[in-house]
Amino acid sequence: MPGKILGVDVGGVIIDRQNDKTDTSFFGPNYLQTSACEGVFECLRSAHQAGFEIHVVSKCGPNTQRKTLEWLQHHDFYRRTGVAPARVHFCRTRPQKAPICKQQGITHFVDDRLDVLDHLVDVGHLFLFQPNSEDEARWRRGHRARLVSRWSQVLEEIAGVHCR
Repeated sequence: MPGKILGVDVGGVIIDRQNDKTDTSFFGPNYLQTSACEGVFECLRSAHQAGFEIHVVSKCGPNTQRKTLEWLQHHDFYRRTGVAPARVHFCRTRPQKAPICKQQGITHFVDDRLDVLDHLVDVGHLFLFQPNSEDEARWRRGHRARLVSRWSQVLEEIAGVHCR
């Protein structure tokens, strides 16, 4: 599948935001114990094996960037998914994800926020992953992104492959 390049957000897409109200919140002292979204490692690995180049694109400040890199390393993200460390990109504002996606040639993007997906006009396939109720309501009023509730659904839609 040459030319299929998947971009993936971190918070709420790779790292589960359900932890935010627990002692393993990513924003607390036990951030390395924050869990991953269910199925993310296996599905990214399957997408990689199906020929997708995968990039991680995250909006955050310097401290969260450092913690994210530590979390990825701690959870053996690179080996478990096949994503190269050089394909992890950070920016400081949500609109800045758009030029990163354009520069990397990203054809598919998964994010949990519509205000990010709104800016990705050069990305052909957008996926709104487990959004908050406000974004889901706005999506229902009409948006070109596909609403997805689990990683296996993302993989089925982008590659026609079932996650193991």
